[in-house]
Amino acid sequence: MASSAVLFPSFVWFLYLFCFLCSLPLAICKEAENDRHALLCFKSRLSGPAGVLASWSNKSFDVCEWHGITCSKPYPRRVIALDLESEGISGSISPCVANLTSITRLQLSNNNFSGGIPSEIGLLRRLRDLDLSRNNLEGNIPPSLGSSSS
Repeated sequence: MASSAVLFPSFVWFLYLFCFLCSLPLAICKEAENDRHALLCFKSRLSGPAGVLASWSNKSFDVCEWHGITCSKPYPRRVIALDLESEGISGSISPCVANLTSITRLQLSNNNFSGGIPSEIGLLRRLRDLDLSRNNLEGNIPPSLGSSSS
């Protein structure tokens, strides 16, 4: 009887630890899934030469394998760069790009992007390198970009 009294708290502790560790990948997967949704939303406003964004698909779950995407090395793998320079892409820059909360580099230069620059880009606190040059963008630079600490 005494041994079961000792085993029960150990078992409860093990069960608690097991549940906690099993829930971590779910939280990590949620962030990666948010990146995936943000990229698919961004793509929905674009067109370009065949094959440029062909890897960006609902069928492909690992965005780190998509063309123009760089992900962080340690787990969890998050999108840290979007490099689509000189790809012949046209369309507008979707505010969805602001959901890539780990992005540090957004390189969209020398394409045919049109419309305005979404103010939401200024919310990307980790963004350090933004290049939207040589496009057909119009309007003012959003104040949120000018007041960004990065």
